[in-house]
Amino acid sequence: MSGPYEQPFPAAQSFPAGQSFPAEQPYPQPAALPSSNAGWAVVAVIFFWPLAIPAFNHALKVHPLWMMGNVQGAEYSSNRAGFFGKLSLIIFGAFIVLYLAFIGLVVSTM
Repeated sequence: MSGPYEQPFPAAQSFPAGQSFPAEQPYPQPAALPSSNAGWAVVAVIFFWPLAIPAFNHALKVHPLWMMGNVQGAEYSSNRAGFFGKLSLIIFGAFIVLYLAFIGLVVSTM
């Protein structure tokens, strides 16, 4: 006895001989959340603070952009935050090299 809302089990359906159920289609995997690169933003604060402002700005936009479905925008913001952090480290290194060269010049002229 079947109720009015019961549907027959798919195995009860008649398929032609040699034919089975349709193949499953793979679902597309959602893109993984990119790193916010907040660590590089902290590096920018420590070594060259003017670049920390855009670094944190981009680092804090990664998650909201990804939640809105803008995967490319989230990856771009992640990359930019890392770029500004690395750039601040490079600028700090250049300042240290220039400072040491200046000290060497001053000491050699004495």
